[in-house]
Amino acid sequence: AIYKRCLVHNDDLNPALNAGALYYAEGHYVTPDDAAAGNGLNNASYRPFAVGALTSTGYAMTFSGSTVRTQPAIAAWKTQDPSVNLAIVDVPSDGEFYLGAKVTDLGGGSYAYEYALHNLNSHRSAGAFSVPVESDAAVTAIGFHDVAYHSGEPYDGTDWTASEVGDTLR
Repeated sequence: AIYKRCLVHNDDLNPALNAGALYYAEGHYVTPDDAAAGNGLNNASYRPFAVGALTSTGYAMTFSGSTVRTQPAIAAWKTQDPSVNLAIVDVPSDGEFYLGAKVTDLGGGSYAYEYALHNLNSHRSAGAFSVPVESDAAVTAIGFHDVAYHSGEPYDGTDWTASEVGDTLR
């Protein structure tokens, strides 16, 4: 019953746990004729949706805005928050990623860093992610969030673990 469906944890949708959260659904279409024409970078689109009440089958969701064509949903992060840096990372002879980053000053010399990496069409995918870290920085509260694979998907859904090597957090 759930094969070929996107699964989202209830806590990620629960309005009581996510006050003010904005949600977006992305459609990514791949067809042989489109791929043969070299159109691999314009086939993702997204649309905002609202989360309603929890029912016996999950949270009720309804689209709440227009579709933004030819852009992946990660682009909505920068649209909603201009302080977000969004970069396109091309992997030669492979594909493209979108990397989003936001830095929040917590005061007292502390900062929160948030990163999001979106694989638009890389065949090799990403096996790691690293950022430089000042040698005297205290790194705390590292988190990881990804897609829940299920129903025989051929992808490894093991969460990435963090490690600090010299001046790099990987």
